[in-house]
Amino acid sequence: MSGPIIPIHWRDMKLYYYRGNNFGDKLNPVIWDALIPELVDEDDSTLLVGMGTLINSRVPVEPQKLVFGSGVGYNKAAQVDDKWKFYCVRGPLTAAALGLDKQVAITDPALLLTRVVNQPVAPTGEVVFMPHHSSMLNADWAPFCAKAGITFLDPEADMHEVLAKIRGAKLVIAEAMHAAIVADAYRVPWIPVQCYEHILGFKWEDWCQSMSVPYRPQTLPSVWDIDKTLGPRDRLAANVKRGLRGVGIWKGDWTPPPPAKNVRQVEDAVVGALSKLAGSGESYLSDERLQGVALERLLAKIDQLKRDYAIVAA
Repeated sequence: MSGPIIPIHWRDMKLYYYRGNNFGDKLNPVIWDALIPELVDEDDSTLLVGMGTLINSRVPVEPQKLVFGSGVGYNKAAQVDDKWKFYCVRGPLTAAALGLDKQVAITDPALLLTRVVNQPVAPTGEVVFMPHHSSMLNADWAPFCAKAGITFLDPEADMHEVLAKIRGAKLVIAEAMHAAIVADAYRVPWIPVQCYEHILGFKWEDWCQSMSVPYRPQTLPSVWDIDKTLGPRDRLAANVKRGLRGVGIWKGDWTPPPPAKNVRQVEDAVVGALSKLAGSGESYLSDERLQGVALERLLAKIDQLKRDYAIVAA
């Protein structure tokens, strides 16, 4: 049996992730800074490709890429060469898309959060709903949640506060995939929903298959109130375009206007759908034993990463 690693120092790497103001993406530094602080730096000659749908053509070509739990799905496919090393990927669909051995598919590394944030949280008994962060641009979902008697979780709010709300909830209704992943990690039942066409079913299927749970999203009515985010000129242009298209004056190369506001028209349907899900919706939770196996496999890959990038005394 080999002895412990006694490094002289570590080969540094830069954490590569989408640095948006979004709950799932903000989990990256929390997890990696806690579990491998000795490795993560700003040396961009080596990239640790972390949590998210990141394996695509946007990843810089020149650096060495170490993939730990990421997935495919957005943008053009990455050109995988000898500068890519895969410790694990998000799920079996990603592994198949990249031609990797199925054993490389473990699960989303957000499961590691349970090893980082594990202080007791008092149950609140709340049902909570988190939309996808892009859905926040289309409408304000908070009033609908309030009328349905459930708690709205803003995916752009303070990550630790949102995490505590998820951990204390009795049910999580999730359009944002990482709301479901984190709920599952902390053994809180969850229901997947889809409110808009921008939801990428592939990444949900990828993660769900990794945990042997079905992906059967419930469809909620799309709510549109984009005009509130537009300036006066853009709002006027949108209204003119809607009017022209309404009377048949339109060219195929014109940029279409955003959908017209429909908050009042769909309010009852949205509130009713949310209330029904909160009261009697079919929820999901992965098998606890399977989850434990996935967590141990992720931790073993962390150990392997440390061994690979420790510079030890001869």
